[in-house]
Amino acid sequence: MRLIDDYSHYHFILWKKDGMITRYDMMFLSFEFLEQDFDYILCLKFDPPLDIFKPDMNELTKSLEAIFHNDQNTFIVLTQRKEAPLYQVRNDEYIYSFSCNFHHFKKMMKMQNQIELLSKNLLFELLNYIGNGNSCLNRIIVRQIPFGIEEVASIGCCDVIIPHRGNIAYLRNLMLFLNKLKNINVFVGIDQPAIGQNFGFKHSYSNASFYFFQPNPIGPYVIRNWLVNEGKSNLVFFQDSDDIPCADRFDRLSAFMTKNSIPLCGSHEIKMDYFTKTVQAIRYPKNVITALKNGPAHALLHPSSAIERSAFYYCNRLSEDRIFANDTKFLYYCYFKLSKIENIDEFLYIRRSHPDSLTTSPLTCVGSPVRTYLINRWVVDFTLVKLGLLKLEHSCLNYNGSKRKFEVKKL
Repeated sequence: MRLIDDYSHYHFILWKKDGMITRYDMMFLSFEFLEQDFDYILCLKFDPPLDIFKPDMNELTKSLEAIFHNDQNTFIVLTQRKEAPLYQVRNDEYIYSFSCNFHHFKKMMKMQNQIELLSKNLLFELLNYIGNGNSCLNRIIVRQIPFGIEEVASIGCCDVIIPHRGNIAYLRNLMLFLNKLKNINVFVGIDQPAIGQNFGFKHSYSNASFYFFQPNPIGPYVIRNWLVNEGKSNLVFFQDSDDIPCADRFDRLSAFMTKNSIPLCGSHEIKMDYFTKTVQAIRYPKNVITALKNGPAHALLHPSSAIERSAFYYCNRLSEDRIFANDTKFLYYCYFKLSKIENIDEFLYIRRSHPDSLTTSPLTCVGSPVRTYLINRWVVDFTLVKLGLLKLEHSCLNYNGSKRKFEVKKL
């Protein structure tokens, strides 16, 4: 079965497990089908020039149904499969397409102002609603079309490292998603005054340990290094507390790294932009070593990455002298120490770009004077080391520790 060619319209496909399919094609968003009775809903919409895309609907609905068979509480973000960039991060298509259990969709619609939704980005509003812990949809995954029916075996236990500072609601909601996942040990470092009632939810998570750092702020890199020391798993995953991990992130990345002997690996990201209320695909080069050989580049997103424990210490850990940007410095250092650094060609991480984060704050955002100064210093030394004109251990890429003393208390 094929749909009409004009994918710049909204196309809602609703179906039951017995195969009965109904289609609604609309130029403007509406919800005339909400009183119908179906098992699943699929929304397809693509901007030009991707709107000529015509997936095989029988294959697509079959693959989606296989995912829902394993867990009805899964929300699937859908976009088209494209080639990854060779050397530099690439801001790609805006995303509108998704699929989920129809009864969950109807419940979410009842909690929304449908009139207001007609003029908004539906996927952004749904992801924000789900990401804030407001629905039973506790698993979010991303699939690039076409995709088949696949299973990924879990590869042992891993450590998940989370520094937190700011709105406690982000951390609380993140824990709701992590709590549904198996084979992870979660370590959380609180970098702000600990108010007892704000962290009462910590008792609900048996696989998580919470620590309070003082005096604060001490910075995310001090916390990450300290929390890595607390763990024992071979693989260490980084995670920002205001972002959302895809439900298959840890299994898929672990399996990929183990199968291909990759000590440091990231993934593509889905960007939820709270300034423009959009959802966008951000793709990274598959081979980070090749990308960095071509020149300094933003080739890997640190919070989307995982690293072998031995490689983390072999690369001297994260510098602790700054509260921002040291992940870029760490990647440049790793280039000279590791034979493989890659990104899996999948979307496994959902990043929220919102006000008051370190990457959007006027003082520390990309392009700010202080960040530009640091990047320029690192780029110069990175280039000199590559040319053999400077030893790595004498460069500014080398580890710098924090000069501040701090105490840690387990909550």
